[in-house]
Amino acid sequence: MSHSHPLPLIAIIGKPNVGKSALFNRLIRQRKAIVAEEPGVTRDINYEIFSIDDHLFLLADTAGFVRHRSDMDRITRSVNTRLIGEAALILFICEIKGLNSEDFELGDVIRKSGKPCILTVNKVDNERLEEQVFEFYELGFGTPVPVSASHGRNISTLTQRIVESLIPERELRTELHTAAEKAEKSQDLRATIGVAIVGKPNVGKSSLLNLLVNKERALVMPEPGTTRDTVDENLDFHGHTLRFIDTAGLRKRRKVREGAEFYSTVRTERAIREASVSVLVLDATEGISSQDKKIAWIVAGERRGLIIAANKWDLMKGRDAEESRFVEDIYYHFPHVSFAEIVPVSASTGYNKTRLLKKIIKVYNNYYSTTQTADINSFLRNLSPGGSYIKYGYQRGTAPPRFEFFVRSIDIDDTGFKRHLANALRKNFDLTGVPIEISLRKK
Repeated sequence: MSHSHPLPLIAIIGKPNVGKSALFNRLIRQRKAIVAEEPGVTRDINYEIFSIDDHLFLLADTAGFVRHRSDMDRITRSVNTRLIGEAALILFICEIKGLNSEDFELGDVIRKSGKPCILTVNKVDNERLEEQVFEFYELGFGTPVPVSASHGRNISTLTQRIVESLIPERELRTELHTAAEKAEKSQDLRATIGVAIVGKPNVGKSSLLNLLVNKERALVMPEPGTTRDTVDENLDFHGHTLRFIDTAGLRKRRKVREGAEFYSTVRTERAIREASVSVLVLDATEGISSQDKKIAWIVAGERRGLIIAANKWDLMKGRDAEESRFVEDIYYHFPHVSFAEIVPVSASTGYNKTRLLKKIIKVYNNYYSTTQTADINSFLRNLSPGGSYIKYGYQRGTAPPRFEFFVRSIDIDDTGFKRHLANALRKNFDLTGVPIEISLRKK
């Protein structure tokens, strides 16, 4: 039976035996769904109303999403597909022991639906297991929420993400918001450029903030981890207001033991989500670390504009450090953020301060930029003469720029082709510093 309830529908989707029913029971605060070790116990859809604060939602627990192996598999897959189409929000459940091809296949189905999705990694029972969560950024659904449905770990974080995902959407759909009011609200949100300054501890984030805003706003100490909370400061530059957020350094998960440091990490990830542009500060003298890569994964997963600021560049002179060579090295180690702008800086000498500020504004403008359909199709005629494999296309959204193309003789799930097309668009329309989302449709 199709969903016809007036409440927003949240669908729990995942392959068998990843803990969907356990999470369902945890969220509704009762043992309604059967939980067992054997995969495939859930066959029908379980619906239950549950609340977060004063907000009501309808939660749906589904059978495991599997490839066609039997008639029952075909039925359950059809039910899952229908439920995805009806859902206001999808909780995509994986388990921490690892990804496989079924997770990626299901991820493609969810992505094609265009529905909001929270990637939830279950059975993360301790901090040691939480270190493995970074692997799940590969699915492309932003920052995953690590939980333990059986122990209740991080459930409050998940419910907060649910509210953040659904409540603004509900407000936008009320009759109280006219089209003119929406446009005015959007303009207000863009009046100030949110910039998150991120990086591992002791790379000079606070020093860079002090340089940019021309004051000793953030505490700078030689010991790593001095900054625990986020620090905001506004700067007027070239007709724009930049709101800088200096965040606590993101340490490796196994080092985040104190409660204060745990919440610093949560606030840092939230700052990345709230900002349009992130500045990832590296220590140029140390090279690229695994923690730098993981932080870049977070920014990329949240689909935000990105500038990599190579700090302490003044100390690189004696090492024959050429900027072009350093940039090539950065892109080699950060293939997942090859769209990023790279700026060598020195927080101590002020080197490239103005250049960095100008890049922030440029990346912000690119993040919200729109390209005329006529210009896009002129570009396509050069890229695909006579429409040999791309018929036409248009831009369907911003923040970041999102394009849809109608193609023939091309697999619409070909990630290599999408990457090639995104790079061509970025080069032709100068969309540096921002990710580009590509959707392909058969024509």
